[in-house]
Amino acid sequence: MVRLIAYEVKKVFRIPALWGFFLLSCGFNILLTAGQNYERSCFNQVRIAAEQNSLDVSERDNVFAEYDTGNLSAFYADVVKESPVAARWMERKYALLQPRAEHLAESGAALDFYAGDATYESHQFLFGLLMRAILAEGSVCAMLAVLYLMGYEQINRTDGQMCTSRTGRQLWANKVVAALLSAVMLYILLAGSTLLFYFYMWDYSGVWRDSVSSRFNYLTDMLYTRPFFTWHDMTVGAYLVAALLLGAALVVVFGLMAAVCAMVFRNVYGAALVLALVVFGGIGLGSLFSQCRAWGLYLITTMQPAAVWLSVNMWFTEAGICAFLPWQETISVALNLMTGSVLAMLALRRFMRRDIV
Repeated sequence: MVRLIAYEVKKVFRIPALWGFFLLSCGFNILLTAGQNYERSCFNQVRIAAEQNSLDVSERDNVFAEYDTGNLSAFYADVVKESPVAARWMERKYALLQPRAEHLAESGAALDFYAGDATYESHQFLFGLLMRAILAEGSVCAMLAVLYLMGYEQINRTDGQMCTSRTGRQLWANKVVAALLSAVMLYILLAGSTLLFYFYMWDYSGVWRDSVSSRFNYLTDMLYTRPFFTWHDMTVGAYLVAALLLGAALVVVFGLMAAVCAMVFRNVYGAALVLALVVFGGIGLGSLFSQCRAWGLYLITTMQPAAVWLSVNMWFTEAGICAFLPWQETISVALNLMTGSVLAMLALRRFMRRDIV
């Protein structure tokens, strides 16, 4: 079994088109990073100045001191007032956030410097724009790898021979495992090469242990600005590691979605079309429900993988209208992993019994 999986993994890494997409993605990310000349210069200069001078901070700089999350609760409850259930969920979320505000006030997290006035722009670029690009590219690599392996026998017209026996059909289970392993490896290579260049250009030497909830960091959702609340104390380094790990799990989710489509629809191109409709259609539904103010249905769409990807710049925070639960992005990915695994096993069982003639 291990040899079969290794053989299937080799197939993935021999796809010229996949490596072409990988290199284009790396090039795009490097250009994206290199294009932030002004922001990078400000970031590096602010960090050098911070290391050379002692910082004069006072309790007035503690943005969490006496912060009342009831204002956020009232604001979002009014936004989703058409749905009493959604309003209750919002009120409950911000009630749970109040102890976090009090804890952050006591811990002095807001007094960390991070990158001073360059904090917001640099944080949103790294954990928003750049991470969103890495996740999108990694997910596309995952879906391409899965669809290629699942359709390999059909493309080479050997599926009839392979599927004549139960042992031959069991190869498709190995294909799923191999494709997901390949997807994670490609994601690690992509994220590693991109971030290696990013941190070569941006000086984070004095940043890693600073809290992401620094007074210089904040979130703006629906034109409402608030401090950068996280559901757990996180330094910049811990936040990056957590985002990368959750991103790897999200890449696997997209790979499982591709595997289900590939086993349900024999034609690999048809499976790719259905997969695209599911991904982009889900994003469209979320936008439609919010415009129609159908907040109960919108609540459901915020749990889908594409919605989690879109909100990457707000992971591990209260996330405003993008979340109705604490840690919603983590819960969503875990639920999608379980659902995708179950659906993949059911699709594989159906495939094992299906007549392909």
